[in-house]
Amino acid sequence: MPTYPIIRQAEHSVVVEFAPNQQQVKRHSIEMVLDYGESGEVIGIEIINLTFEAGKSCLGLISGTVPGEGDGLKFSYDEDCDAFYLRLRLGRSLYQKAVQGKVCLDSDGRMVGLEAEW
Repeated sequence: MPTYPIIRQAEHSVVVEFAPNQQQVKRHSIEMVLDYGESGEVIGIEIINLTFEAGKSCLGLISGTVPGEGDGLKFSYDEDCDAFYLRLRLGRSLYQKAVQGKVCLDSDGRMVGLEAEW
């Protein structure tokens, strides 16, 4: 059985799964900003207006699967400005790219994944 979250990155895409059954989710289109590290890999994903766009319940699952602190994978959320950040790996952001991505929501409206292609 896989351990979540799972991060898959290809040449022009990144997928983060916080829970299983990605085929049974609703995909909600959302603008996100990708942070790129030294080797051109995505090291972070920022989403402004996450709960406004995806609903108040969207953060209900992630706090149990992704740490809010530490050196590796972690997330942060600023409720005052509705800003979500998912750090995939340590590194300095050398450039950013705005893309139209997808937030994957389960039947309870909780975020179970993120997808981006560019």
